[in-house]
Amino acid sequence: MAMKIPTSPRYRKRVGAFRGVDIKHDESVIDFSVASKCYNFDTTSGSLREGYGIKTHERVPDKATRYFVYRYYSETAGEYVDQYIFQEPTGILWFFDTVKNRTLPLSGFAYAATEAINYRLNSKDTLLLSSAGRGLVTWDGSKVREHATPEISSMALHYERLFITSPTEPTKVFFSDDLDPTNWNFGANEGGFIELLDERGALNKVVSFINYLYIFREHGISRVTASGSQDEFAVNNLFVATGRIYPESIAKCGGVIVFAASDGLYRFDGYDCSKILTNLDGLIVGARRASAYFDGKYYLSCTMDFRDDEKVGCEADDTHVSNGLLVYDVATGEYSMSRGLDIEYMNVCTFCGEDFLMARDGAHSGVIARCGKRFDAPLEKYWQSPESDFGASDKTKVLREVYTYSDVDHTVGVRGKKKKTVEVRAGMRRLRFNANAKTLSLSVSTTADECNIRPPTLVYSTF
Repeated sequence: MAMKIPTSPRYRKRVGAFRGVDIKHDESVIDFSVASKCYNFDTTSGSLREGYGIKTHERVPDKATRYFVYRYYSETAGEYVDQYIFQEPTGILWFFDTVKNRTLPLSGFAYAATEAINYRLNSKDTLLLSSAGRGLVTWDGSKVREHATPEISSMALHYERLFITSPTEPTKVFFSDDLDPTNWNFGANEGGFIELLDERGALNKVVSFINYLYIFREHGISRVTASGSQDEFAVNNLFVATGRIYPESIAKCGGVIVFAASDGLYRFDGYDCSKILTNLDGLIVGARRASAYFDGKYYLSCTMDFRDDEKVGCEADDTHVSNGLLVYDVATGEYSMSRGLDIEYMNVCTFCGEDFLMARDGAHSGVIARCGKRFDAPLEKYWQSPESDFGASDKTKVLREVYTYSDVDHTVGVRGKKKKTVEVRAGMRRLRFNANAKTLSLSVSTTADECNIRPPTLVYSTF
């Protein structure tokens, strides 16, 4: 009679759809498919796909620190044409004329970092420009003019008036004459200012949104009704923030405004504010440098604390200021995080029928794209599960096998009592492990630029 050898039953655990990071909750209560750490992967499809990076673009000069598109009617071409304007590190502004097909200096003067708005002034297409330390500058395609205005920190067109905030007078919002953003004479039928003195603090940014002008202040939001004459202007204070609001993070995102404060991320619908992505609280720790809304997503360049000693992308250079890019889908709430990007500026542009998100990263410029690279260099991608007891805290788990399916070479790591990693070739693979512990954690990483790594299946036993 054959002797029967007892065997431990084996269990299968499929990761399911890969999901993004949750650093707020303890790992013991997070589902195994939720990441305890993840960067440079996009998980919105359920697989691990390449995340957002930056690449060169033929219409974006590498030296452009700022970039705008000026659209005007060309008598020569007999139609509306696009002209891109860019600023180089010296502060000089240049423009590329698509009719003449050449790049020319817009002005011989050097400006600080510049912002721009397209406007039709006196029946002529005009670009309104502002830069730190200066007032308003206009460009009509042939001439640059400077106008006597307060120094500008932000500006917004609202019902044919230009509203601005000023770093030299942080309690006031100034506005131009109706239908003439170059007239800043103060008077009952010309320009003027609104002064707000309360606990919400300095007036940092103005945004025209859903028929109102919103003033984002250091610790709150005020709403201005300013659709008629000055004597009909009215101010309502709407929101007091417990933390400091960062003006560089504010972006209109369709029917909401998204912004960052020192206590987290918020979305604002014109009346109420609500916190979003609270599972990322503590990840964003500083340098909210730039933001934009493009293709249904909110982009925020900032400093992130990944709580490790790795050096990814720009982190290898000690001169970097920010290291992360958050991409948040306003409609679905899905998000991804890129690591190793030092983005100081972003601007949504439409040039010759093409939409793109221009960005300045370190000493180079290009466009944001889901390319998995920082220009020509692939960004290291990493996903790690929480430590899990698989619902049996009193038992030791022995991980026997991991089944993977991927179109790129990658690395699978398992952490129990010890850490073990296996280099995996592309395709369907069975990996043999002999890791045992009360809790186990799985990690997946790759240096490929584009990738599609499907959720793996773990085979384990217990004793």
